[in-house]
Amino acid sequence: MIPAREKRPQGRWSALQAAMIYTVAVVLVLLAIVWALKERHDRELDAAQGRVLAQAELMAEWASGTFNSTDNTLSGLANLFALSIDGGIDQRFARAFESLVSQRQQSLPFLDALGIISHTGETLYTMGNPGFPGHDLEERAFIRRFLQDHEQSHSDSYWNPESGDHRMLYLRRMFDADGFFLGVAAARLDLYFITHALQRLTLDPGESIAVIDGNLRLIARRPDLENLPMTQALGMQIDAPAVAELIAGERSGAITLRSPLAGDSRIFGIGRVEGMPIVVVVGYSVRSVLASWHQQVVILTLGWLLTAALGLLILLHYLRLSRTEAELQCSEQALREINHSLQAELRIAAMAFETHLGMFITDAKGIIRKVNATFEHITGYSAEEVLGENPRLLNSGRHNADFYREMWSSIHAEGSWQGEVWNRRKNGDTYPQWVTISAVKDAQGEVTHYVATISDLTHRKAAEQEAHRLAFFDPLTGLPNRRMMLDRLEQALGASHHSEQQGALLFIDLDGFKHINDSLGHQLGDELLQLMARRIQAVSRDADLVARLGGDEFVILAEGLGETIDGASQTAERLATRLLGKLTQPCWLGDHRHLLSGSIGITLLGDGTCRVDECLQQAEMAMYQAKQAGRNTLRFFDPVMQAVAVRRAMIESDLRQAIRRGELRLFYQLQVNGHSQVTGVEALLRWEHPVHGMIPPGDFIPVAEESYLIVSIGGWVLETACDNWQGGPARRKPRA
Repeated sequence: MIPAREKRPQGRWSALQAAMIYTVAVVLVLLAIVWALKERHDRELDAAQGRVLAQAELMAEWASGTFNSTDNTLSGLANLFALSIDGGIDQRFARAFESLVSQRQQSLPFLDALGIISHTGETLYTMGNPGFPGHDLEERAFIRRFLQDHEQSHSDSYWNPESGDHRMLYLRRMFDADGFFLGVAAARLDLYFITHALQRLTLDPGESIAVIDGNLRLIARRPDLENLPMTQALGMQIDAPAVAELIAGERSGAITLRSPLAGDSRIFGIGRVEGMPIVVVVGYSVRSVLASWHQQVVILTLGWLLTAALGLLILLHYLRLSRTEAELQCSEQALREINHSLQAELRIAAMAFETHLGMFITDAKGIIRKVNATFEHITGYSAEEVLGENPRLLNSGRHNADFYREMWSSIHAEGSWQGEVWNRRKNGDTYPQWVTISAVKDAQGEVTHYVATISDLTHRKAAEQEAHRLAFFDPLTGLPNRRMMLDRLEQALGASHHSEQQGALLFIDLDGFKHINDSLGHQLGDELLQLMARRIQAVSRDADLVARLGGDEFVILAEGLGETIDGASQTAERLATRLLGKLTQPCWLGDHRHLLSGSIGITLLGDGTCRVDECLQQAEMAMYQAKQAGRNTLRFFDPVMQAVAVRRAMIESDLRQAIRRGELRLFYQLQVNGHSQVTGVEALLRWEHPVHGMIPPGDFIPVAEESYLIVSIGGWVLETACDNWQGGPARRKPRA
């Protein structure tokens, strides 16, 4: 494409440059404002988190001190009971007990009742509100658990329907001087005192304080909820998994989330009451916290809009001045072009125009002035349709502005440019073409015209794509072939080394395929391979590479399995397990039903230091281990497996030379009957390796059988044994 070019007044910016400068300035100011607002926003939230956390911890310390006084009361009651236990619970103990209860109830208004319970669960003495202790089902259940397992000294909060309030049971075990278990001192706490305490507090706008137990049940809250009476809200279960997770930890903390009670977004600080299943939650409305920040956003936004509008007015005024000067210079240029037009026509005529290449000529502004017949044939446009138009009408949209900027830079610097361009025909088809653009200059060196030649590359591109398909894809299944798989594997190893992301290579071999292929013919065998390829693709992930190596061997290259080896192993194993299940599904070839399975070997790419051939070899070795394990299974590569394979290869290589080098040995062991009479001998085969010494038969006999060397070794054994027997003393002929 040849965009039109216009001269601009000397010493002035073009309209595009001025607009770009204005846009950049406006954007930079906007970015600075956004950055400042973001910093202010973060500071406001951080400060609010610090405030709510400090207030929550302060309230938690107050509650902890309040509950500790209960423990002190139970401790005094236990000591009082231990001192009087020898004489039983008499009037003197009763008076002391009543005095203690009276004192504590005056100083501790939340102390609802006190009692003494024997080690058998019998209530020995009680004072306070009636029905204590053990009257309530929650109390009886907790007392029984405490007598059996005293690790927990206080119950969860519970709702008492008779009194209409929340309560908590607090227990302490009592022992005599000899350490004998006497019973339990019990206190029942009325948790409504927390609500009274919160009502005396003065809260900031948007602030809330709530007290909840370990089961996320609401004990108290200030202020009251707008959409729910507090009498109904107390005791309700709060659905807030994030708060539950924070409470389950060991420390206080702050968190921002939508309030499950108020329904608005709040910053919560959570302080835990030491030794109690109670936490204090202090919240601030995010809207209240960011109120001043929102005002600043409005002010800065209005300021930015006013500044941008003022700059736009200045830009428009500048563009009007520039356009006026440009129009004056264009008028002068038009007069000069009239004088040189005839000379330009003569120079254009001197160039070869009618050629097998498409050709079009533009003026210095990029307006098409002439085209040849080949141009019309390639583009589909007639000369009448393009004359007076800009070559942009051929633009396919596949090239960005940087592409054309570099093209014009080359034309201005060197006078010409050539390269591949994707354009659009009249019928809408996009196609590749080779374009050469040359600038035509007058005697003063000024550009008067541009001459462009084009050639259609559609057929050549199609041939290149077909060659690429044949080079990198399997013609039977359409899957990537070994060459593409090796290239991708090399890239995956490099990416794994730099990104620390784990990958895996799965080597798949179809069990029983050779029998079906030989018995049913190659045509049905090819259909079976295509079916198996589709099944493997269906199980694999979109990002995985599925390739066919040849025959009935396939490979899956899985990348991005996580940063840990354990995680990558589990993901690869799940993929292989799904694949085994898919491969074992029945296959219908014609009217016949066939069953296949697969053996899969897996190796992890690790840190990417393994070579391509090593990774493929490791996966193949693991696949053979899967076949030896009974087929239709999977195995991961183990370095021990490689060591065994290397040793086996060494044994097979040296064993092929053992007979020729005379390294095999026969040893004979006598066979006797029950009367100690020799009945024969047993020939024992040994291999005396020149480097490794005597190699046990258990090491080289299996290798000989698998490599078919056992036939030649067996022949050598028979021949040697016969020679030894023939040369024995008993077989020698007597001399005459």
